[in-house]
Amino acid sequence: MERRGVLCYVKAMTRALVLAALALLARPGLADPGAEAAKAYALESGQSTARLKVGEAGKLVLVIRPTAAGWHIHPQAPLKIRLAAPGLKVAKSEFSRKDAANPGGEAPRFETSFVATEGGTTEATYSLDFFICSDSACVKQSRTLSVPVTVE
Repeated sequence: MERRGVLCYVKAMTRALVLAALALLARPGLADPGAEAAKAYALESGQSTARLKVGEAGKLVLVIRPTAAGWHIHPQAPLKIRLAAPGLKVAKSEFSRKDAANPGGEAPRFETSFVATEGGTTEATYSLDFFICSDSACVKQSRTLSVPVTVE
């Protein structure tokens, strides 16, 4: 009889611990920081030159814009951008935080000029590595963004 009482006590304590752990995980402040971070910014390239003629100069623009309250691009964490642009002769193909047009800005903006060297439709592809942070998490992001360019 005593053994049965101990087993009931152990089961009740185990159930209580599991329920307490689930309650902690369900708290809004403890959501998955990686999933939150991935939705906390936008990559913008709308100010890039989209159409030009062979031999003409254009501009590629990339902005990393935080969109969720409390999130920011970490100003001291590593930030690296590589740009591949077949058919375009770019002035710069690798960027770090110091290369931003606004190095201390909340939404880092990167620009480079280019000259179209051959006709057709091509894509300038950015490969980005940076950290986006909140008060409770700092999450590395590795993303790519392609910007279409039509050369006539």
